[in-house]
Amino acid sequence: MNDKPRGGRPSKRSFILVAAEQLVKKQGPAQLTFDRLSEETGISKGGLLYHFASKDELVLAMMERLLDSREKLRETIQPQFNGCDAEIKALIMAQANVRAGANADGEDELALDSAVLCAASNNRDLLSPMRGRFNDLLLKFDQSEMGGDKARIAFFAVLGERLMQQLGMVDSSPADRERFVNAIRAYVD
Repeated sequence: MNDKPRGGRPSKRSFILVAAEQLVKKQGPAQLTFDRLSEETGISKGGLLYHFASKDELVLAMMERLLDSREKLRETIQPQFNGCDAEIKALIMAQANVRAGANADGEDELALDSAVLCAASNNRDLLSPMRGRFNDLLLKFDQSEMGGDKARIAFFAVLGERLMQQLGMVDSSPADRERFVNAIRAYVD
């Protein structure tokens, strides 16, 4: 990495999280070790352990960043929709709008998804907080006017397409991505 932290605990912690997300995205979850992360960041292993007492704690922090990022994205998209399903439509479209490259906050949104893959491959128990949120989401889908089946189809299509991107199976052009996002938007409207 070329950017070094400028000091201050919050920025260094954030720097470590971004580096961990990029490491998993580029080299896979097996490469997320404190030794490898130390090489990538230039921060000593002890310095990393100061901010994250364990790999599990690091992965949980990555997942929290993922959830926070998606919530912010949903909040920015929600005003585009009206009616009682506005939140669900915005949530689906927020997931559809996730792409590689820096967002407005300078984060690589696709790298944030690496937290979930890392958690699943490292320790499935780390997915427990996400499972609860996911089950709540499915219940919201079932209670929506859109209907649970339609909401699930759109949501899972979006997640599947993004997983294919993340695994390097699909490298969509901007025009392909726009076409896909527009198709999902038309489907949920």
